[in-house]
Amino acid sequence: MGQPIALPLTAVIIAFDAKRYFNNATGLGFYSRTLLEGLRRFYPEHQYLLYTPYNRGRIGAVDDGIRLPDSWLGRTFHPVWRSRGMTRQLKKDGVQVFHGLSHELPLGLRNAGIRSVVSVHDLIFMRHPELYPGIDRYFYEKKYRRAALEADVVVAISEQTRTDLDYFFGIPAHKVQVIGQACDAMFERLSFRHLPDPNALPVPDGISLPEDPFLLCVGSLIPRKNWHQLIRALELLKLRGYDIPLVAVGSGKSTYALGLEEQAIRAGIRVHWVLRHLPTEALAGLYRRAAGMVYPSVFEGFGIPILEAMTVGIPVLTTRGGCFEEVGGPAALYASPDQPEEIADQILQLLNPQIRAKLLPAMTTQIAQFAPEKICAAWMETYLGT
Repeated sequence: MGQPIALPLTAVIIAFDAKRYFNNATGLGFYSRTLLEGLRRFYPEHQYLLYTPYNRGRIGAVDDGIRLPDSWLGRTFHPVWRSRGMTRQLKKDGVQVFHGLSHELPLGLRNAGIRSVVSVHDLIFMRHPELYPGIDRYFYEKKYRRAALEADVVVAISEQTRTDLDYFFGIPAHKVQVIGQACDAMFERLSFRHLPDPNALPVPDGISLPEDPFLLCVGSLIPRKNWHQLIRALELLKLRGYDIPLVAVGSGKSTYALGLEEQAIRAGIRVHWVLRHLPTEALAGLYRRAAGMVYPSVFEGFGIPILEAMTVGIPVLTTRGGCFEEVGGPAALYASPDQPEEIADQILQLLNPQIRAKLLPAMTTQIAQFAPEKICAAWMETYLGT
């Protein structure tokens, strides 16, 4: 990767690949917006420029930091601009640091004297190739590998991802920093620590919730999220006399997604489907009303719903074997993702008042590791090369 470019400890111009900041409602878009919100809050002395080929989503706030392609070629051929044309524009704008928020970097940054940092969230397409079309895997590997090899600094979002970078790309772990993810600061403001009344927030419009204590699960309706095993676990519990309702927040129109509702109906499981993206305040309102959150995903780069739920103040059950134990630590319960019987047993533990009483105090210590001010401080040290 060469010798990183270091910067003086003065105000600098930091640029970001902001395509997903402006155009993705969840996932990488959420990550980008949360980070920028924190940086602007804790380090307002620096200038933050957001480079995007377009702003179709109207998700992120448009301010004087947005930068669109300044040429006909860039406006017409977006991939060319992002990979080859952006660097000229960055140099023209006096950018000193460029952060590729999602695995990619434009060419020529080192020659332009611009310090480069890239976030690598996961290499799921390498670890679970069966979940991705071959053409996607080809281009992902090409882009991710190049960015990781050329960046001045590579930052993995978890120790799991740092291990995967070494295993799949041969990038030694000691050359990769780990900086986790903060969740939206609103989850803390709307937590039980600040609003003890469970009904302090209204039920989001258009959503009906079970009258009985319910579990909450949040995630896209795709196989990797492992919804089918959660439904199977609830079916096993029903056979044992426990009829536990589920509120499922996610979206998807695949055969898998459509089959989940049929599976739940056949099993006689009460599922309240919320098939749309929810804004932060509405999602926090659901967390606050849930008896617990189950996140049964097979594999992720981080697992932000785990942190969101613990920040609000509800117990969490997730899976072992990946990065989730980094996020949940001793403040969460764990089960094997492919063992619905174990998931079922752990759901009963999640709902056990004595277990809950032990988990809740541990959450405060665990979520402190991912406090926005701590995450942003780590990033600022990385940007400045200190």
